[in-house]
Amino acid sequence: MKTSFDERVAPWLYSLLAILVVGPFLADLMLPLGTAIWLIYILAIAMSFFSRRAFLPPAIAALVTVLLAVGYFFAPDGVSLELAQINRSLCALTAWILAASGYAFIRNRSEIRRQEWLQSMQLGLADRIAGEQTLPELSAGILEHLRQHLGAESAAFFVRSDGAFERTASYGIPADAPVPQRIVTGDGLLGQVARDGRMIALSDVPENYIYVGSSLGRGVPRHLAIAAAETDGEIHAVFELGFLKAPKRPYAEALDRLCPMIATAVRSAEYRSTLRRLLEETQQQAAELSAQSDELRAANDELEAQARALQDSQARLELQQTELEQTNTQLEAQAQELEAQRDDLARAQSSLQKQARDLEQSSRYKSEFLSNMSHELRTPLNSLLILAQLLAENRTGNLTEEQVKFARTIGGAGNDLLTLINDILDISKIEAGQVELQLQPVSIADLVAKLKTTFEPAAAQKGLVLRSEIAAELPGLMTTDPQRLEQVLKNFVSNALKFTHQGEVALTVERTDRNEVAFAVKDTGIGISAEQQQAIFEPFRQADGTISRKYGGTGLGLSISRELSALLGGRIVVSSTEGQGSAFTVILPVEYDADLAQRRSETVAAGKTVRLAPPSPAPTVTAATLPAAPLPASPPVAAEPRPGPVPDDRATLSPGDRVMLAVEDDATFAGILYDLARELGFRCIVAGTADDGVTLARQYLPHAIILDIGLPDHTGLFVLDRLKHDLRTRHIPVHVVSAADYILKARALGAAGYTLKPVKREELVHALQGLEGSLVEPLRRVLVVEDDATQLESVQLLLGSHNVDTVGAKSGSECLERLRGEAFDCIVLDLTLPDASGLDVLDRVRQDPSITVPPVIVYTGRDLSADDELRLRKYAQSIIIKGAKSPERLLDEVTLFLHQVVSTLPNRQQEMLAKSLNRDEAVEGRRILVVEDDVRNVYALTSIFEAHGAVVTIARSGIEALEIIDKRMLAGGPVHFDLVLMDVMMPEMDGLTATREIRSRPRLHALPVIMLTAKAMPQDQELCMAAGANDYLAKPLDVDKLLSLVRVWMSR
Repeated sequence: MKTSFDERVAPWLYSLLAILVVGPFLADLMLPLGTAIWLIYILAIAMSFFSRRAFLPPAIAALVTVLLAVGYFFAPDGVSLELAQINRSLCALTAWILAASGYAFIRNRSEIRRQEWLQSMQLGLADRIAGEQTLPELSAGILEHLRQHLGAESAAFFVRSDGAFERTASYGIPADAPVPQRIVTGDGLLGQVARDGRMIALSDVPENYIYVGSSLGRGVPRHLAIAAAETDGEIHAVFELGFLKAPKRPYAEALDRLCPMIATAVRSAEYRSTLRRLLEETQQQAAELSAQSDELRAANDELEAQARALQDSQARLELQQTELEQTNTQLEAQAQELEAQRDDLARAQSSLQKQARDLEQSSRYKSEFLSNMSHELRTPLNSLLILAQLLAENRTGNLTEEQVKFARTIGGAGNDLLTLINDILDISKIEAGQVELQLQPVSIADLVAKLKTTFEPAAAQKGLVLRSEIAAELPGLMTTDPQRLEQVLKNFVSNALKFTHQGEVALTVERTDRNEVAFAVKDTGIGISAEQQQAIFEPFRQADGTISRKYGGTGLGLSISRELSALLGGRIVVSSTEGQGSAFTVILPVEYDADLAQRRSETVAAGKTVRLAPPSPAPTVTAATLPAAPLPASPPVAAEPRPGPVPDDRATLSPGDRVMLAVEDDATFAGILYDLARELGFRCIVAGTADDGVTLARQYLPHAIILDIGLPDHTGLFVLDRLKHDLRTRHIPVHVVSAADYILKARALGAAGYTLKPVKREELVHALQGLEGSLVEPLRRVLVVEDDATQLESVQLLLGSHNVDTVGAKSGSECLERLRGEAFDCIVLDLTLPDASGLDVLDRVRQDPSITVPPVIVYTGRDLSADDELRLRKYAQSIIIKGAKSPERLLDEVTLFLHQVVSTLPNRQQEMLAKSLNRDEAVEGRRILVVEDDVRNVYALTSIFEAHGAVVTIARSGIEALEIIDKRMLAGGPVHFDLVLMDVMMPEMDGLTATREIRSRPRLHALPVIMLTAKAMPQDQELCMAAGANDYLAKPLDVDKLLSLVRVWMSR
C-alpha cells in the first residue's frame, strides 16, 4: 500500500510546529516582559490544522498555555505585570478558541476522507467483480482488491460448495503451508464465521500459525481478520486476511459494506457456473443420444449377420462336441496318471527329506564322536607324554642313561601317536566341511625358505641334497591360507625325504600358462607305479599296503593334501616313474577364487581326485639354494610358527646378521617396529602370537626382542617367563611395549625396559637403541651391600666373572655414597647393616633424586616380618625388589637382570643356575586346585606340581570343586587357592559350568582359572574364555608351557 501525502508531509509539519513553539518560548525567556513575541504561538496552532490528528491543536494550545505562564515568571522585566497578565491571558484564550476550531475541522475532514475511501473501495470492487468470471477468477480478483486497499500480506478465500466451503483462491501463502482445502461449518474460526456470519478479528497470532512466504523468507502474520460474505440471510463465502502489522484503515466498516457485494458476486458466479454446467451437460447428452442411435442401427445390422453366422456354426459345434467328448475321455485317463506320478513324487520328496535329516543327524553324531574320541585319545596320551617328559628330565638323577633313553623313546612314540590323531581329525574336519581358511597375502620366497630351513637337517642326516628354485617371473605375493599350503608342501617334502635314499629333493616354484603358481616337489627316490598313483590319494591307502611293507605311515597325508588343495582352489598333479623318482605338484591361483575352490571341492567329492601326468625321467634342479636361517640341531616338537602380521626378514637371514624379534599382533604397529629395526641395522622377524614368539625366539636366538602384552592366544608375560626360564634364551634383552600397565611384573620377570602405548616414535627409537647398547656385552657392575666381611667376599666370588665386576659396601652410608658417584646394574642388599637397616637405605635411595636405582635383590637368610613386607611394598612403585634365600637363587636373579649369556658363564655358575631353575620358587608353596576326573591325568599333574613344591588339592568334578571352595569360604578366611586347573569334560558338572559358577561368586573374580581340554576343536578356546577362564591349554599338555602359564597367572 502506497504512502499517502499526509504521511509523507507529517514529519516536516511536526518539525515546523516544534520550531514555532520552542523558538518563541526561548525568545520570550530572553526579551523583556511585554514583548509580543509569544503571538507566534497562534501561528503554530493554525499550522496544526494541516495535521491528520484531531488532538494536536488542543495539545499545542495546552502547551502554549504552559509556556506563556513560564515566560511570564522568567522573562526579564519590562511592562507592568498587570498588562503582561492581560496580554498573555488574551493570547491563551485565542489559542484555545483556535484549538477548538482546529479539532472540529480535522475531525470533519477525516470523516470526509474516510467516506471517500469507503466509496472508492466499493467502486473498485464493483469494477473487479463486473463481467462473467469463474469462481477462481472472481475470488482472486476480490482478494487482490482487498489486499491493495487494506494492506493485507496474506489472504485465503473459501466458497460454499455442497454444505462445506472450498478454497478457491489465496494470496501470499506458500504451497507447502498447512492451509486446508476444505472447511466444514463450525470447524475452527473459519467454520464459526461461516456458521454465525459475524466477523472475527485476532491480534498477537502465535508463532506456529499459518505463515507468509516469499523467495527471501517466511513470516507469521500478527493480525487476522475473518469475515463472511452474506446476502439475503445466506452465507456464500468466507475469507481470511493476514496483516504483518496492525491495519491503519478501518477495515471492519469497509468489510461490512463490501461483504454484501462480494456475496452477490459469488452467488451470481455460482448461478453462471451452474447454468454453464447444465448447458454443457445438455449438449453432451444430445451428442450421446445421437451416437447411441447410430450405434443401435449398426448393432441391428451386426445382430442380423451374427444370427446367420450362428446358424452356420451350430452345425460345426455339434461336430466339435463329439470330438470334445472323445478328448475328455483321454484327459481323464491322463489326469489319473498325473495323480499317480504326483503321489510318487511326494513319497520321493518325503524320503529325501528324511534322508537329509538322517544325514544332518549323522554329521552331528560324527562331530560329537570326533570330539569325544579326541578327548578319549588325548586324555591317556596327555598323562603318557607328561610322565615320559618328567622321567626324561631325571630331576632327581636316580635314572640311568638307558632308562632316560627309554623315557625319551616313549615320549617320541607318544608324539607320533599325537600326529596320527591330528591327521585323523584333519581328514574328518575336511569331510564335515568344518575347515575355515585364513586368507592373507603370502610371500612365496619366505614360504620356500621356511620349508627349506625346516627340512635341511633331516635331508643332511640322510645324506641328501635339498634344493629350491623360484622362477624369476613369479609375483612376490599370492593370496591363500599359508598354514594349509604349508601343510600340503610339508607332506610332499617329508614323503620325498622318506622315499629317497640317494640323490636330491628339489622344491621348485613356477608360473603356469593360466596365471597360476605351481609348487613342485621332485625327488630321485623309489617312484610309484602307474596303477598305484591314483590309489595313494585315498584315505589309509599307500603304494605298498602289504604286511611286509618297508615304509611306515598312515596313508592320510596325501588324502588330506588333496582335500586342502581343492579348498584352496587348486589341484594336484603327479608324475612318477618307478625306480627313478616322483614329482608332486600343487597348482594354486595367484588370487584365491571362492567359486573355483567350490568347483574343485565338488570335483574331488565326485571322485576326480588327482591329475596324473605321463611318466618322466627323474628331474634335475640346477638353481642355487636359497639362504637359510639358523636352526636348532633337531626340529622342534611344537607346531611351526605361522607367518607374522607383516612380511619380515626370516627368509633372508645370513650368518652375522643382528636379528630382532617383534612379538606384536597389530599389523600397523608391527610394520612400524619392522621399519625402525631396519633403520637401526637389525634384521627383523615378526610373530603375531605368544606361542609363535617363543618358537621363533628359540629357533633364531635373536639379539633383542620387542614384546606386546595383549596377544591373541596368551599374555606377553607368558612369553617373557618362558624365555627367562630357558637357558638358551634368558640372556636376550626384552623390551615390553604395551597398552597394559604391568611394568613391575615385567621388570621382575627380567624385562630390560617397559614403554606404555600410545608411544611416540622418539620413545621407540630410544628403546631400540637401549637394546642395541646391551649387545656390546659391556662390563656389568654389581653393588653388594653386606656388613659381614666373610659373607661379602663369598657373594663377590659367587657373582664375579670376566664381565661382571662386584663392588662391596659394608654400611648403609657407604652404599649411598657409592650410588651417588657411580652407576651400577644391580644391587644385592642385606637388611641388617651396622648404621641403618636395609629398609632405611631403600627409603633414602628413593628420596634422593640424584640416584638412578637399578633392580634391588634383597639377600637375607631370615624370614621377613609382616612389617618388613609392608615397608617393601611401599617401594614397589619405583624399585624392582626380588628376594633370594640361597646362593643359587641369588645367582639366578643377578644373571637375569644383567642379561648374561649362560653359555659364557663359568661351569660352576652354569651348574648353579640349572639347579636354581629346577627349583621353581614361584610355584613352591602355592596352593593349586586340580579339577580332573581322569585318574591318570590327576597323577600326571600332581607329579608335575608336587615336584616343584606346590600343594595340590584334587576335585573329581565341577560340583566337588565348588564344594571344596565354598567350604573354605564359609570358614571366614581367604579362598586358600592360588590357581585352579579345570578340565572341560567331567561327569555331573562340566568345567565350563563350574567356571561360570566360580565367576558368579564376588570373592572369586580374581582367582585364576586355566582350562584344560582334550577335544581340540576350534571353538573350544572361545567357549572357555567366554565362560570366564583366564587361559586355555589343549591336551596333551606341554609341561614347560603349563608351568609358565601357572607362574604368570599366580603372580598377578
